[in-house]
Amino acid sequence: MVNPREMWIRAEGAYPAIVDEALFLRAREIVDARSQHFTDAELLEALRAVLKHKGVLSGLIIDEQDNLPSSSAFRSRFGSLLRAYQMIGYEPERDYRYVEINRALRQAHPGIVARILDGIAERGGQAVQDPETGLIRINDEFTASVVLARCFETQGGSLRWRIRLDTGLVPDITIAVRMDELNSGPRDYYLLPSIDMTMARLRLAEQNGLSLDAYRFDTLDYFYALAGRARITEAA
Repeated sequence: MVNPREMWIRAEGAYPAIVDEALFLRAREIVDARSQHFTDAELLEALRAVLKHKGVLSGLIIDEQDNLPSSSAFRSRFGSLLRAYQMIGYEPERDYRYVEINRALRQAHPGIVARILDGIAERGGQAVQDPETGLIRINDEFTASVVLARCFETQGGSLRWRIRLDTGLVPDITIAVRMDELNSGPRDYYLLPSIDMTMARLRLAEQNGLSLDAYRFDTLDYFYALAGRARITEAA
């Protein structure tokens, strides 16, 4: 339970101020305004007012409004900014769906990496992720990186994926997770060894020929077997 401010017990001036009091009070006014509990209808009406005033909408424009919740609040309430835009009849000049999809993939990436680490451990292997580079070191023998490839549809209705290989860190293996048509989960996986990959970017279709699809797997079981270690019972 959160106690209202009037119930707080405070001692004014107990510590030296970090910022000017007037600035602090102004910032608190903004936070309080943004903390109001708006209904869906009120949020959408406020968004219409911003659109009427500005002529366009974006996350940055929403965040600049003093008496409006942040753009993240709209994403949380309606699922995405684009969904909120649609509910007030606003269509951006460009198709910004990929922005929301990329944001969702960035949020999903740590979970997918964690599942891969768990899969290696279940096979008896050891894997540690570098917190700065994101590279996974496996059994102190080789490194791997994990990239998520967004699925998109061409004008002709074909599915495509783009994979950008990390040429700076040069992992021994890139685990390219090809997302499904809705970008809601993995469709399949490509295990791409750096020794065979000469291009920094790959463009994949649904079928890519043996030169690429030889590295395609429906699951990561093969990779886990590669990273795993068998336990050897000591002979008496």
